[in-house]
This record gives sequence, structure tokens and C-alpha cells, in this order.
Amino acid sequence: MEITLPKISQPLQAEFELPLSKSMANRGLLLAALYPEITLTGISTAKDSVFLKDTLDAYAHGAVHVGAGGTTMRFATAYWATRAGSSITLSGTPELNQRMIAPLVDALNALGAEINYVAAPGQAPLHIKGQLLQGGSLDLGHVKSSQFVTALMLIAPTMSDGLHLEWDSVVSQPYLVMTAALLRSAGIPVTLTKYSVTIPHTAAVDPVQLIIERDWSAVAFWCEALALSAGGELVLPGFVDPSHQGDSKVVHYFEPLGIAHKFTEKGLLLSKKTVLAPGHLHYNLQGEPDLAQPLIMTLLLKKIPFEVHGLETLRGKECDRIAALVEFAQAMGIQLMTGEAHVKCNSYPEELLPITQPLSTYNDHRVAMSLAPLAFHFPITLRQPSVVEKSYPDFWDHWSQLV
Repeated sequence: MEITLPKISQPLQAEFELPLSKSMANRGLLLAALYPEITLTGISTAKDSVFLKDTLDAYAHGAVHVGAGGTTMRFATAYWATRAGSSITLSGTPELNQRMIAPLVDALNALGAEINYVAAPGQAPLHIKGQLLQGGSLDLGHVKSSQFVTALMLIAPTMSDGLHLEWDSVVSQPYLVMTAALLRSAGIPVTLTKYSVTIPHTAAVDPVQLIIERDWSAVAFWCEALALSAGGELVLPGFVDPSHQGDSKVVHYFEPLGIAHKFTEKGLLLSKKTVLAPGHLHYNLQGEPDLAQPLIMTLLLKKIPFEVHGLETLRGKECDRIAALVEFAQAMGIQLMTGEAHVKCNSYPEELLPITQPLSTYNDHRVAMSLAPLAFHFPITLRQPSVVEKSYPDFWDHWSQLV
């Protein structure tokens, strides 16, 4: 399946509701599964959240397919490890099964869980026999995904001794801050520092409704589109300031690229503003790696020299997102310098080469959405456009309002 996007030359003028935050919704779903007193203001329609809800609601014995979401697999693994008497096998797509899970499995087993690899060591499918976990203290060392810590934080209140975690380093720390905020909103005490977290046993909570915000990571793709457009403005209802989401920094990252923002009665208003041409921009996205694709694509298409650091997790996402950026840049005649956690570009050709061949989205929702604004330079065709359903099912409907 392919989608062809015509070139867009006119200014943008549109208003649409972005999806609820998948990150917040998934955390809320797990807490609500542990504590029936907890309800949510809304449920994300993202495919990852739908799969997670179904997985948490699954019969406690048998095999469950969790889809393509790393969050779904990691949160479901932690949840079922605490369900005493259950015996369940979790598996996902072939790509998901190969994604990193061993650090979480090792941590859970160290806390008393019984989780075994069905096929290859360190990979899903996983067979889980639920236990009443005692908890205690655990040193995680250098943590390569904040989702491992988050999964443990969410189930920590069910452990009879609570949980104290320490680590030497962890990527995407703002996601731990979000998790702590949701736990506190549910009435569960959390002590979070840069290198540790402590959560006591909590047998029950008072009835509470957790507020699920609109998704700030989705705002990045509309900042990209507006930055590359001839002008105009976009209205995104439902966004408020401040936010529990670290990705709310996106509006500040795009400010030097010509995007102004303000909060109105309707929500978030994005508009174009005049800025001096940046000489060389530096970003560190260690706390907000999901913003990398739209931000770097904008820098490339505006031909701004840059270096972006803090990309430790990008090679292990749905695809190798750094490798995908290199490929798209080369197709336009741009050479990138990359490492395990950075992308740099110091010079550009006088004219970018048009991309005439269909582009692969690599089964990655953020890659697909970051490629759409190429249409402000030339018509493009994308393969597997439906992959956006993973986080933003209405993306192409909203895109069609621009043309």
C-alpha cells in the first residue's frame, strides 16, 4: 500500500484535535488494571494503547499477541509478573520480539518474578508465571530505556515491601517524571531523584480520575509542516501549559526554526514568525528522543547546519531511525555524520535533489509522519502509510486538510 502526497504551496490554515498522549494513556491503563478505583479521562486510540488494554484484560492463562509496541510488551510483562496464579505467554511482531527486553526480565526475576524465554535468550516470546512480588531494593546500573524503570515503578505499589531502585544513568528521564506525577495523582507516594526512586507498598487507593493529556510528541510533526510551509497557522485544541510530558519542549526547539506558539481559549496556536537564519544549531534530545525525526528533517529541508546529540535509543526503535535519516538525506544529496547517539550536518548542496522513488517508512510511525512534510518541496510517495495507526490514527485525515 502506498500514498502519494502532492506538493503543497499555499499557506496552512487548519484546526484539528491531536490524539491523547499514548505515553500517559499506557501508564494510566496499567495503573487502572492494578487499582479498580482508578479511571481515566480518556483512552488513546493509538494501536499500541488498544493492544495494551486488550493484553491487560486478557485471560490469565494462554498466549497473547501484543502487536508491535515496545511499551505494550514491557508494561504487560511487568503487569503479568505480579498476577499471582496466572500463566501467560506474551509475543509480538517479529520486529518487536527482537527488541531489547532482557534488562526488564532480569530485574523482575531478581525481585521474585518467574519469567522465561520461550525461544531465543533475551527476546520475546516470554512465558510468565505470576507471583506476589515482595520487592525491596535493586541497582539497575546503566539503564538503556526509561520504559524499564517506568514498568517497575508502576507495579511497585503492589509489592509487599515496596520498591527502591537505583541507577548510574538512565535515558529519557522526563518519562520517569511523568510516571511519578501519575502515581502521585493516584495517591501513591513517590520519591524520585536523578539516580533513584522509592515507592512504598500501597494496598488500595481512593477513587480518582487520571487526566490524560493530548500528545505533545504529535505536535512536532505539525511544527515541522508549518516551519516548511509558506506561512499560516494551526490550532490544536486541548493543549495546556504546564504539561507532565517532556515532549512539550518541542515548541521551544522549533522556535529558532520560525515557529511561534501561544496558548488560547481554544488550545495551542502555532504560527510562523520571522527569525534570523541560524548559523549552526545544537540540540540534546536525551530526554525527548521521539522529537528527533521531525526536528532533524526540518533542519535538513531548511538547510541549517546542526548537530543533535542524546540519540542513544534511536537505533533500537521500530527501525534504526538514525540509519533512516542518513538514507533520506543521501537521497536529497546531503551527507550526514553520525554515531551511536548523534547526527551532524555541516554543509548542503546548492539545490536539494527531488526524491522521485517511493520511500519506505520502515514500519515506523514516526518515520512516516516526519516524511510527509517533504511535500512542501516536491510530491512524494510513501509506502506503508497505515503505520501511523501505532500512535496517531487520524494523521492522514488531518494531513488532507492542508491541501
